[in-house]
Amino acid sequence: MMLRPTRRRPSVAILGAGAGGIALGVALSRAGYDYTIYEKSDGVGGTWRDNTYPGARCDVPSHLYSFSFALNPWWSHTYASQPEILAYLERCADQFGVRPHVRTNTAISEARWLDLDQQWELRSESDEVFRADVLVSGLGMLNVPSIPDIPGASQFRGRVFHSSRWDHDVSLEGKRVASIGTGASAIQYVPAIAPVVEHLDVFQRTPIWITPRIEGPFTPTQQQRFARVPFAARLHRWKIWWSYERATFATDSDQTRMQTDLARSYLERKIDDAELRAKLTPDFPVGCKRPLISRDWLPALTRPNVQLVTERICEITETGIRTADGEHHDFDVLIYGTGFKANEYLSTIDIRGRGGRRLHDDWRDGAEAYLGLTVPGYPNLFLLYGPNTNGVNSILFMHEAQVHYVMSALRSLTRHGRGALEVKPRVARRYNDRIQAAMGGTVWTAGCDNYFRVPSGKVVTQLPYSGGRYWLRTRIFDRWRYRSTRGSPEQARGRRTR
Repeated sequence: MMLRPTRRRPSVAILGAGAGGIALGVALSRAGYDYTIYEKSDGVGGTWRDNTYPGARCDVPSHLYSFSFALNPWWSHTYASQPEILAYLERCADQFGVRPHVRTNTAISEARWLDLDQQWELRSESDEVFRADVLVSGLGMLNVPSIPDIPGASQFRGRVFHSSRWDHDVSLEGKRVASIGTGASAIQYVPAIAPVVEHLDVFQRTPIWITPRIEGPFTPTQQQRFARVPFAARLHRWKIWWSYERATFATDSDQTRMQTDLARSYLERKIDDAELRAKLTPDFPVGCKRPLISRDWLPALTRPNVQLVTERICEITETGIRTADGEHHDFDVLIYGTGFKANEYLSTIDIRGRGGRRLHDDWRDGAEAYLGLTVPGYPNLFLLYGPNTNGVNSILFMHEAQVHYVMSALRSLTRHGRGALEVKPRVARRYNDRIQAAMGGTVWTAGCDNYFRVPSGKVVTQLPYSGGRYWLRTRIFDRWRYRSTRGSPEQARGRRTR
């Protein structure tokens, strides 16, 4: 009797040990795949390891900002803090056997598809070389700090850092501090540091809408109930998930008008000073920029030692900032709360696909991918938290949907023999044309300056559909939408991809 050859599972390289990398690592460990996670820092956690600024916390409720396979009944608050989320992700990495697969302090700078060998070759910043059959990016979109190009920035003689690289060696007590930016990070660290600094100048380019954060601690009784009755925790999670599913993104929707009215009413209640209130009032609807929630931000701006500066920054000097009105603001410490290069996907890695093509060149007009996961011309490359997968639900929910799809693709590769899968160009084109067509009339295109779009106006980060719809689309790996090659590297040599 003739024995069938053993089908070897493809090896997998994952970039980044954040939530996406951990989620995929859990699935790969359970299925017995050979994989390595390459992480530039000294541990797991991704953005929750990097962002340690005072007041850092999540803006998605804790029970939804967690994996469905690792419910945590012991969340302390409605919205978890950075240390609590990092501890959760570290526990997941340990509990599910992911950590032994993590290679820390290894920043991958180049990834190149080898056409003949049908493998990815990775090169680290320290010039180490690795190989894998499949490459998965778990880097997401919030990993590269965005620092504005301001004249004279290099000559400032004080301490300077970005909020995502907080310098904890610098004591802010009694210091004069300048904070540039009023985004998601700034609205958390400004209220945290305002009580201890001597003076704080907050430089605002564009005002943002704020709605109150409705939260509180979970009582021991609630926690114990979640622990004893897992269904109770799952039901609580489902209710939060469903509240996100009901969200709409149309500029003229009743929900958008109601949210904008709520934010305006909240601003009027919290800011009595008419001049300050005018500076804080946006001219666009809620959602055009990232929706933000806080009970501390607006009160912090009314403190006697805090000044909101809306004049344009002209230059940074040795001792401070000069604004367009000619005023010079002196300070000891400069903090950039200017967010991330969120729409510049994979900007730190030179990825070369079939025939040597460069991903950065193919994305010159804005990143795009089929289901946010795969790109024509780049066989066996998958993206977690890729283009147009943001903004509709907890990203951990989205990660699980994406991991399910990647695992289905890996099983397909295993069934059909060692080889490669590459989404067909017409499939990706049709999908992304529909995505962009659906952007018309949404709040993301309502006229404000946001990180959702590239200079051409193309929205590259947001998904114009619900998270549930995306989940359904990723339930089945539709192999017919992909080109494929089969067999060993030797058999693949000289064979044209179908």
